[in-house]
Amino acid sequence: MYFIFILGPAGSGKSYLTYSLTNWLIEHGMDVATVNLDPAVTWLPYTPDVDIRDYITVEEVIKKYNLGPNGALIAAIDLSINFIENLRSEIEELKVNYIIVDTPGQMELFAFRTAGPTIMSSLALNDKSVALFLIESTILVKPSTFLSLIMLALAASIAHKLPQIITLTKTDLLPKEKYEDIIKWIEDPMEIFKDIKREDTIFVTQYGEVVTAFEDIIARLGIGGFVTISSITGQGLDELYALIQRVLIGGEDFYTEEPSEIL
Repeated sequence: MYFIFILGPAGSGKSYLTYSLTNWLIEHGMDVATVNLDPAVTWLPYTPDVDIRDYITVEEVIKKYNLGPNGALIAAIDLSINFIENLRSEIEELKVNYIIVDTPGQMELFAFRTAGPTIMSSLALNDKSVALFLIESTILVKPSTFLSLIMLALAASIAHKLPQIITLTKTDLLPKEKYEDIIKWIEDPMEIFKDIKREDTIFVTQYGEVVTAFEDIIARLGIGGFVTISSITGQGLDELYALIQRVLIGGEDFYTEEPSEIL
């Protein structure tokens, strides 16, 4: 099995990408199952094959521990660890190739607490995995905002320690000129710093040393794979699949894999 974990800030489009990527894979003859790890979600655009809410919900935690919504969400995510073996058993019974895992909406509570990376590693065990870190492209009004979110993505990758693809969502909503700026930044990340220094002088004045440090980090480490997508139009899903394949099985397609290597 191959696990695809979908991470990102609230509103970045995690659940809609889970829905659209699942449909894309099915349409292209792949076996796929979805897993919901958000114990607080009240509606999803897809029906999960495996759902943490079958074992724990935020509403139950509020009543049992007399907590407020925020405290209950933290507690529910932490308590989810107790049910990972159950989720893993359900996943194995499905006998599919791809497992798409939709993570909680409050990404910082999941990715940067011990519970999140523990749940991810315990769920996937020794199966190959990749993380998609979603960034909502419509909020990238300044190059400094893009830089900040890239550093958040890097911090998440350090926490979960998986290969990661930065996935820019909702590109169907972007004006052409803004989309071209983003493509320029993707093709050459150093262009981000050039635009920051030219367009965001207040940011440079306040955080000049930080910008220089980030420039050095990206120059040394890089930022991994990038792809732009729209879950509504389907734009970019084929490129996303190609990147996923490159990470998981070196670009080979499942049609060339031996069954014993898939399951």
